[in-house]
Amino acid sequence: MDNEITIPPANAASGLQGIAGKVPSTVARRQRPTWTLMALAVAAALIAGALAQHVWDQKNAARDLYRTQVLTTEMRFLAAENHQVALPDQRRSLSALSDLADSITGDQGVNGSGTLNVSTGTGAALLKQIVLDVTIASPYASTTLVTYSIQVPSGTSPDEGACVLSSTLLGQGRASRDLQLGGGYVVPSCPLQWWSSHSPSDPHLGQAGIPRSHVEHNE
Repeated sequence: MDNEITIPPANAASGLQGIAGKVPSTVARRQRPTWTLMALAVAAALIAGALAQHVWDQKNAARDLYRTQVLTTEMRFLAAENHQVALPDQRRSLSALSDLADSITGDQGVNGSGTLNVSTGTGAALLKQIVLDVTIASPYASTTLVTYSIQVPSGTSPDEGACVLSSTLLGQGRASRDLQLGGGYVVPSCPLQWWSSHSPSDPHLGQAGIPRSHVEHNE
């Protein structure tokens, strides 16, 4: 029939061709990531993971070094206090313990990086016991321990020990929980009753003038 209208077939590349003319294609083609972009993403993830592992390793190394420094300081002071408490009262000297702090600070085996500072604070040579607070400060942390040695009946070793008075690792003020430095090394917090105790088996922190926290010590 002469009145029939023929519509040419659509051309996928140029749009639809018909009575109204050329109709542009409105179908957007989805962009897919190329292999280059995928490779860059994987490389970035690997670099980020390596950096995170490096930071973690450095943190663990700093903690392990500080644990060694605290443990070494504690052991050396306890040995020195045991020696002092065994001396007659008139021969005991806290200045010798202060010299020990300087010695540890200058010991390259303990302070190889030169950033450790060990100092003594308040303490006393009491009847049958020595009590002293010692601060171990480094860029990693600052911790104040109370070390003590109590004279016991002749023929037996002194009763020795240490407790944590304060530490930046535990927050501000007097430590209310144990200090854990990894590797199974734990320093217990100082019991409150030791500031008022008169028991011969307890260190007499109150009589030795030990403050209840390093904050009080600075005040």
